[in-house]
Amino acid sequence: MREEIARGFYPAFEGRWRRAEIIGRWAMVAFVGASVLGAFGQGLFSEREAANADASIKLRYEPVVRFGAPTKVQFDTRVPPGGDKVAVTMAKGLADHFGLESIIPRPSVWEAGADSIRMEFPVVKGQERVTILFAGSPGFRGSIHLWARLDAGETLPWSQYSVP
Repeated sequence: MREEIARGFYPAFEGRWRRAEIIGRWAMVAFVGASVLGAFGQGLFSEREAANADASIKLRYEPVVRFGAPTKVQFDTRVPPGGDKVAVTMAKGLADHFGLESIIPRPSVWEAGADSIRMEFPVVKGQERVTILFAGSPGFRGSIHLWARLDAGETLPWSQYSVP
């Protein structure tokens, strides 16, 4: 072994070093691949879609969000036949923990209850569906369970997980 070290080559060490390099490179490839696919938020497959059984609400959201980073929740709601407004009731956590910053379009009526918020959005006559965009910066860490429903519709639950 002394002769090998003197020549600058120690096979046992070189073999372990090469193995550590290969393991490290595969770990980096796995991390980058998971990031690109959306495992840590905002990747190719990071958005999810959900709808309730009667399809009155369709939802697009990111299941994994970063604390304080801008994100959005998009509702596609059905307008009641002959209606001139859409009323959406949702979990109060959307405003409290989600860091709600803007709602597009603006609600004409906003009522806060003990555990929910009810908003009414004006609708153009003849419109069948309305898209409502909620934008915010999550102010929570960990998991939060949210829900939404139309006045005459089924409740749609979803959850989001915030990472630092």
